[in-house]
Amino acid sequence: MKLKSILSHAWAPRGRLALSVVLSLGLLPGARAAAADEAAQTDDKLPAITLKGGRFDPSELVVPANTTFKLLVTNSDPDAIEFESFELHRERVVKPGETITVFMPSLSPGKYKFFDDFHSGTPNGVIVAK
Repeated sequence: MKLKSILSHAWAPRGRLALSVVLSLGLLPGARAAAADEAAQTDDKLPAITLKGGRFDPSELVVPANTTFKLLVTNSDPDAIEFESFELHRERVVKPGETITVFMPSLSPGKYKFFDDFHSGTPNGVIVAK
């Protein structure tokens, strides 16, 4: 009886661990797909700026004031760019054909300039927080 008690204590935690691992692995593919769908839907709704033909599009982006947000910056030009804003304290290199996510702070109502620091001829853009 004592041996049976020892064995049941030794195997029970391992059995529960094995079961939890099996269950987790069984649910993992569904969880990954759901997370990917959620990320794709979220990215579609994020504010976005694209540099194409030496110009930012849109050149003026309106975002909600007093709310943190993510900004997608896409470089469709053949050369690397540097998305920069002194007012926003942001500076990020974007390779050709790449899209990056820039985490933006909560902005007070106002206008915030951004530019391509690598190409001074690129017209500036502005983020307007309303």
